[in-house]
Parts: sequence; C-alpha cells; structure tokens
Amino acid sequence: MQLWALIVDSFRESLDRKIFWVLLLIEVVVAAAMFCVGFEPGKVDILFGTWTIETAHFTALSGLRMDLLARTVNIIMDFVVGWIGVTLAIVATAGFIPAMLERGAVDVLLSKPLSRPLLFLGKYLGSMVFVLVHAAFFVGLTFLIIGWRWNAWLPGYFWTIPLLVVLFSYVYCVSAWAGVRFRSSIVAINLSVGAWVFFAGIQGVGDLFELEKDMQKHRWAYRSVQIARWCVPKTQDITDLAAKWSGAAASTELMPEPPEEDREAIEQAKRTERKRMDINPVHTIGTSLLFEAVVVLLAMWRFSRQDY
Repeated sequence: MQLWALIVDSFRESLDRKIFWVLLLIEVVVAAAMFCVGFEPGKVDILFGTWTIETAHFTALSGLRMDLLARTVNIIMDFVVGWIGVTLAIVATAGFIPAMLERGAVDVLLSKPLSRPLLFLGKYLGSMVFVLVHAAFFVGLTFLIIGWRWNAWLPGYFWTIPLLVVLFSYVYCVSAWAGVRFRSSIVAINLSVGAWVFFAGIQGVGDLFELEKDMQKHRWAYRSVQIARWCVPKTQDITDLAAKWSGAAASTELMPEPPEEDREAIEQAKRTERKRMDINPVHTIGTSLLFEAVVVLLAMWRFSRQDY
C-alpha cells in the first residue's frame, strides 16, 4: 500500500507541472493532423478534400490498409512516440528525482516511516505511470482516428502502449541514476539522451556488420559489437516488435522498386530487417530490462547511502 501511495502521489505531482499538459496538447495536435488526412485507392485527400493528391501508390483497399498500418506504426514508433515522444517524456520526468532531493523536500520525506529503497522505487514507478497515461491516451485516440477516418481497425496497434513504456524505461533508468548522482535535471536529461544515442548507435553498428559481410572478417571487432549489443538496451527492437505485433510490414518493404545496381544492397537490408523482426521478444526485452535493473539498483543504493 505504501508503494502504491507513493506512485499515486508522484503522478499527482506531475499533473501540477506544465509539461504534462504541453505533452497532452502535442498529442492532440498530432492526432488532429492525422484526422485531416484521408486515404482512398489512387488518391490522398487533405483537409477533407481541400487538396487532393493523385497517386498510383495505393491501388487496392487491402494494400492501402496494410500500407497505412505499416507506415503509421513505423512513423509513430520511430518519431512521434519514439525519438520525439520519449525525449519529451525524459524532459518532463527528469526533474522528479532531483526535486525530491532538494533541501527541505527530502527532509520531509525521510522523516516519514518509509525505507529509502521504497521511496526511490515509488518515485521511479510514478514516472512510468506518467508515460503510461500519455501513451494510452495517444494510442487510443489515434486508434479511433485510424479506424473511423481511414477505415482500418488495428487491434494489434494497442501493443504500442506497453512497448512505449518499456522503451521509456530503458532510457529513464539512466536519468534516474543521474538525478541521484548529480541532483540536476539538466545533467539527467543530457546523460539519458546521450545514452539513448549510444544504445541506438551500438545497434546500428551491429546492423552494419550484418549488412557488410566483409566486416565480419575482423573477428575481434565483430565479437565486441555483438557483446555490447547484448548488454545494452535494444531500443530499436521495440519499433520492430511494435510493427510485428501490429501486423505491419517491415520498413524496408515500403521502399519503392530500386535501380538494378542497388537491388542487391536493398535485398540484403530487407533480409537483415526480417532477421531482426524475428528476434525472440523474451530475449531482447529480458536482456534490456536486466541492464535497467542494474542501473536502477545502483541508483537506489546511492540514494540509500547518501547523506542529505
């Protein structure tokens, strides 16, 4: 009960912050923009027919629905709730722990009959609830728009909600540790975003090794990248899992027909992405959460030992 009360209290604090409502406004604006676009075989209409774009890309309703699903999941997970959404969520939550450690606030909290690990965990999970509420609102709203406006009901799209929270947790653990270590929201933001870029970079280098078979001749480098890829959170896999569980096509499947000289490279990229989408979700999420657990335990240990 104490843990739940701490989580609820942390979420209520977030409602008093302007960033909560700013995020909500951004989500409504993005959803409204989606609502203003309609798709039909052979054309795209904008602002309910104000502008019409003729295109041969959509030739059949079934193909249209598959393409809408694929593009929607990839764009939303990569940009809207991926890089943009999670970055904004990190900015919104980075101050939670440093604010808790401010002189006066921490004195009141530590005077209560609560263990320090429980107090830290309550604040940490409160941030997860913050993101869960926003993810559920945005995904639910866009689900209805895709169904009513685009006539494509996609129940698998709801997998985006827990996957987004998991993606956020991969990065937020670094923010939480930095908040305890440096007691600065600015440092927490910079370190967590930098860690996210590093995680994505490791995966990108790993994909490059898979694409360029000649690079695998450097066995020490290839093994080092594979080990690093196993250890760090696999942020890119979240997008792939969202596309897979929603029934969307891979992003490379949406590419136009390439020139003859580029066909082999594109086919290799498709094979690499299919291999990545076939990854075991228990393995990719489990190993990533293991990294998160280690970082959270380090932050919890420092919070428990620090004098305030």
